[in-house]
Amino acid sequence: MKRFGIFFVCLFLSGCANRIDYNKASLNLGLGMTKSEVQSIMGAPRRTDVNSDRERWIYWNPVLIGFTPVDNEQLAQDRLVVTFVGGKVSKWGKQTIADDITENTQKFYQGALAAPPTK
Repeated sequence: MKRFGIFFVCLFLSGCANRIDYNKASLNLGLGMTKSEVQSIMGAPRRTDVNSDRERWIYWNPVLIGFTPVDNEQLAQDRLVVTFVGGKVSKWGKQTIADDITENTQKFYQGALAAPPTK
């Protein structure tokens, strides 16, 4: 029984050992940094989101629910998004669904204003 408990403690500690504090690491980011500079500070992103205007790199750590690590971006408390425009950092921080909706709404209205009127 004692070995069983030691096994779970070691398993728990090994799961916590490779956690990166993305918010602390983001203090070393700066506007205009290249993707390779960001990757040297933050590591490889967990997920990317690319469209014609920008590229976003999303970072998060798995969450512990009980003793089980759950790798779910929506549950993560430390989710961090780095946005690139033209291959350079334009902003970083917590990007939420509301930010995505605002971005899409702005694109829609910009497209509607730029389009010639139809007859």
